Amino acid sequence: MNQASNNPEISSFLRNFTFVEAAVLVVVGFGLFFLPQYLRPLWAWEIAPFNARFLGGIYLSAMVPVALMYVSGRWSPTRLVLPAIFTFTFVVLVASIYHIDRFNVAKWQVWIWFALYVTLPASAAYHLWLYRKWPRDHLEATSGKLRVSLQVSAVLFGVYGVGLIAAPDFFSGLFPWRLDHFHSQLYSAVFLTGFVMMLTVAKRATRAELMAAGVMEIVFGASSILGLVIVDREVHNIDWSATNTIVWLAFLVAITAVGVAMAFANPVVTNPEH
Repeated sequence: MNQASNNPEISSFLRNFTFVEAAVLVVVGFGLFFLPQYLRPLWAWEIAPFNARFLGGIYLSAMVPVALMYVSGRWSPTRLVLPAIFTFTFVVLVASIYHIDRFNVAKWQVWIWFALYVTLPASAAYHLWLYRKWPRDHLEATSGKLRVSLQVSAVLFGVYGVGLIAAPDFFSGLFPWRLDHFHSQLYSAVFLTGFVMMLTVAKRATRAELMAAGVMEIVFGASSILGLVIVDREVHNIDWSATNTIVWLAFLVAITAVGVAMAFANPVVTNPEH
């Protein structure tokens, strides 16, 4: 652990707010992934089986860094997690507003959805501003190979995230199941968040930040593959020999491999030049 002067404690408000967020992610992630038959009827919009499991995997993966942020209660790994929270929740909010016709405002779930996705980016933005001058001299350089892997991953995440927003018909074709414009642009949040996280730790990071980002990528990649297999055993709708399916699976395996590399990596240079 870094010295307290270099790695100060976050505010009690942010830590308590993070606990609530982590609890929501646990319930929603486990519910959508392991018990979709119970949670799907309660969702804010009508959600198909593949999307339910995929969303469940997204929330399960997000639970990891958020939980680590709460347990630590310090600037690292908050330095990594806070901009990721803002990116994900803000993009989801914009996509939800743009596709407001997908929501039945008579349902209480819709009001909870928008309440969460207004307060979460607002809180993250405020604390990013509040902590904008907090120390970074405790960060250590990542190894050359890992740095290149993270920079390449960031570019791929960024391009694909923007593509899902700007050209959803084309870029959603990589998914093994059919996506409408709403889900394509909603899922762009996942890849844009990956872009932010990879860039944040690519050059300099702490062990806690590499662990948080790495385990998140492992859970996302593994749960996405497992969820696809589970749902297809029920609906038999995936062409496993199709090019897009093979590329999608290879992409998820690569994400998982990069996650493993991050989770077991150690920064190699102390007090790099600024």
